[in-house]
Amino acid sequence: MKPMSLHFLRRAAQFSCILSLAAAAFLPLSARAQGSLTPPSGAISPTMKSLDQIEPRTPISSLPYAINTPGSYYVTTNLTGITSNDGITINTGDVALDLNGFTLTGVAGSGNAIYVSAVYDNITIRNGYIVAWGGSGVNVYNGENTVLDHLSIFQTSGYAINMFGGVARNCTVDGSGGSASIYCEKSVVQDCTVINSQGIGIETGSSANDGASKISDCSVYSPAGDGMDAFDSEVSDCVVKNAGASGIYLSASTASGCHVENSFGSGIYVASPGCRITGNNCLNNNSSASTNSAGIYVAGSNNRIENNHLTANLNAGIQVDPNGYTNNIIIKNTVAGDGTNDIVTSTNAQIVGPLIITTGVITNSNPWANFSF
Repeated sequence: MKPMSLHFLRRAAQFSCILSLAAAAFLPLSARAQGSLTPPSGAISPTMKSLDQIEPRTPISSLPYAINTPGSYYVTTNLTGITSNDGITINTGDVALDLNGFTLTGVAGSGNAIYVSAVYDNITIRNGYIVAWGGSGVNVYNGENTVLDHLSIFQTSGYAINMFGGVARNCTVDGSGGSASIYCEKSVVQDCTVINSQGIGIETGSSANDGASKISDCSVYSPAGDGMDAFDSEVSDCVVKNAGASGIYLSASTASGCHVENSFGSGIYVASPGCRITGNNCLNNNSSASTNSAGIYVAGSNNRIENNHLTANLNAGIQVDPNGYTNNIIIKNTVAGDGTNDIVTSTNAQIVGPLIITTGVITNSNPWANFSF
């Protein structure tokens, strides 16, 4: 058999391609289409997202500004207030306000940076800086179910935070001029730091009837007054250093797991019955050397002072005021280097574990004993 010529092979390949193209031309349209070309039924409408859908929040680009409608708001740039006006006034509930990392700066004679004007619920304010306002930084005392989160507030003439029935967390305050930097009632203050307060660092109400708050994991440094004042409240796992008066002042309250150091007055001052002071560390307090101050000073009856460690507090480690206070239980505490007195209970009837003074092996088996070393 003769071999096929090159010309013949080329003609065969061309013929095969023609047959393939012809077959494809007769395929049904549905086999070749990528999708329906028929428009949908109904009126024609745009398919792109609107600007409101991309950013549904309302921008705030100047002060003063009033929020009168529930919703979400955000600050667009650093803003400065004006004299005799609040910065942002909230006149409704169900509001989320994001400072967006920007700063609200006050001027001489300005009011509150942010103010809730009446009893409105469910307000959240977060993420920004507030500086040098003539009133409070955030005055949400009229609000309830308020959340303040990641705010830094500096040099306000009034309270940095004034709050009722809310939560303040992860906030920093420096140099506020009110009677307290953070004032709250029936609230939670958590993971906040207060520096250089011109009054009390953190205060929970002004009596046992309107405190009812919880302070936890907070730090107060160098306040002019007490570090913390707690009325009918709980203070836990906090640090107070260099207070201008007492480190922690308690009325019908609990203090536990706190570190109090270098207070001018007492480390912890117990001002009423019904307090529980447990597991605290009080170091180098009562720099005033007052006989009415101590590491823990008790001016009330029926309190429990247990498992605290007291070191180098002038006058006494623990002292009960001699003016008729009784039935305080003082057990399982350790004291070291506290002036000339470790535990002073005067002549009043108290319930005190034995004081074991030792530097060697503990031989006393009393589980309620206090120790001096």
